[in-house]
Amino acid sequence: MLRWLSTATLFFYLNKAIMDFNALVVKIASRCNLNCSYCFMYNLGDETYKLQPKFMSEDTVDAILLRTRNYILQYDKKYFSFLFHGGEPLLASPEFFVDFCEKVLAMQASLPGVKIGFRIQTNGVLINKEWCSIFKKYSVHVGLSIDGSREAHDMYRKDHAGNGSYDRVIRGAKLLKEELGYLNLVTVINVREPVSKNYEAFSELGASSINYLITDYTHDNYPYDAGNNETPTADWLIALFDRWSQDTTKRFIPFFSGMINLLLGRTAVEQIEVTSLVVETDGKLEVIDSMKACGDAFTKNHLNIRQNEFADIMDTSLGALYFKDGVNQLSEKCQKCPIKDICKGGRLVHRYSQAKGFNNPSVYCKDLVKIIAHIQAHLIDRFAEVYEKEQVAKIDPDAIIAYLDSIEATGGKKEQAYEVLERF
Repeated sequence: MLRWLSTATLFFYLNKAIMDFNALVVKIASRCNLNCSYCFMYNLGDETYKLQPKFMSEDTVDAILLRTRNYILQYDKKYFSFLFHGGEPLLASPEFFVDFCEKVLAMQASLPGVKIGFRIQTNGVLINKEWCSIFKKYSVHVGLSIDGSREAHDMYRKDHAGNGSYDRVIRGAKLLKEELGYLNLVTVINVREPVSKNYEAFSELGASSINYLITDYTHDNYPYDAGNNETPTADWLIALFDRWSQDTTKRFIPFFSGMINLLLGRTAVEQIEVTSLVVETDGKLEVIDSMKACGDAFTKNHLNIRQNEFADIMDTSLGALYFKDGVNQLSEKCQKCPIKDICKGGRLVHRYSQAKGFNNPSVYCKDLVKIIAHIQAHLIDRFAEVYEKEQVAKIDPDAIIAYLDSIEATGGKKEQAYEVLERF
């Protein structure tokens, strides 16, 4: 088997903790003032939000803090963060938000040596100076959702009347930049918008970081023909990487940073799938909410923050798969892939199908192979001596894809499949 990773990278995976997360997603509002067509919360088949309270109650907050304190002590955490989410979290009142933060700070005072942080993800429509002052007071790291230029953004991110939200979001973005001094953006990749137009739109806003997200398709709704080797997401990301790598400002892009760290054998802080636990407005404990794209009530279970500790999620089949077995229980094709230790099979939601559950490669399998190979080739050009010393082989994406296709064609017979790989 050819080596694609350094020894340090392999060591990282072998020693990764099983039940380990440092951020809790807190759904303080279950409704949204926008109606984005690709949203897994409302428009991909899950309708359980209709059964949720519109806002989180004070007693639910108190239960969250109790379970958080227990978790920090049990797992000896030195850092933990709360990610305020929704729906749209700014639909909750500023008073509720301040009260939550104050209670957290009081809890932190009873935990010597522990640092607790705050983050929030907002669509930006309701941003005003009052909210900005709260963010500054409690050092809340703000992520703003925006999808590139006006045309790309308003293509999907509309309000409930069908109107585009770009102007309102831009107003919020400029206020955040003015008041906080930074602008961290989250964007869903739209392959219909040219990379140059997308990147320039964010550059003009003065973005500090841009978190590019891949659309949450499953095998049941993936719109491209993978059999014909269509990889529009990889093609777009490759063009973006080339544009970004030439940018002297070097805006932070977590997707690329994570890939680079893995390929260089460093600890990967930014990963394709970042594990986190979710608390809904009614106190229900669930795995990451993108899994709602798999179907109605897919993430639901019997757990509630009032009765259960965080670790109880491991007693559910989805929780165990997400936190522990997602990497180990890859499909046969993924298990035999030479670069599985980099992509880890991709995000769990992208492996799902109604027919086979999660026993599939990612719908973005070939996209991931191509973008990983492209980034590695860039690194080899820049750090040739390091790669020569480590004797790390250059990834040939065509060879990998042909090899993976041959696994299916040969019924999983490893010897015949390797014959395909060796021909490249």
